[in-house]
Amino acid sequence: MRKNNNWNNQKKHWNSKFNKKKKNEHYLDKFKGASVEVRNGDVNGAIRKLKKILENADRAKELAKREFYEKPSVRRKRKKDAAVKRAKRDQHKSMMSGDAPVTQVSGFSFMKSKRKRRKYSDLKNKIAMARKSRGQY
Repeated sequence: MRKNNNWNNQKKHWNSKFNKKKKNEHYLDKFKGASVEVRNGDVNGAIRKLKKILENADRAKELAKREFYEKPSVRRKRKKDAAVKRAKRDQHKSMMSGDAPVTQVSGFSFMKSKRKRRKYSDLKNKIAMARKSRGQY
């Protein structure tokens, strides 16, 4: 008799593991990922809202990036370029706010190109105007 009772207890315990999943099937009702509730039958408004959510999350960019294999060297180059761009943007922002001085460009090759000289002088003028408008001069 004891063996039979023990087997029944194990059987109940075994079945209870699987019955829990059946009882909690409401997890299937929830959508995975981004979802939008349709209110008052306004499907077009819900679609617009969903597109905005997906656009802000950069999902399309992520999918396009993962569509093809990216070689490790290309990935390193992309990350390095992004880091350089971030650093330049931060430097420009600090120069415009007056936290950092305007970087002096020197060298013979710099003076050779008229375009580079013009670019540097325009940057200096732009920073001077920004600081003047803030009253930092």
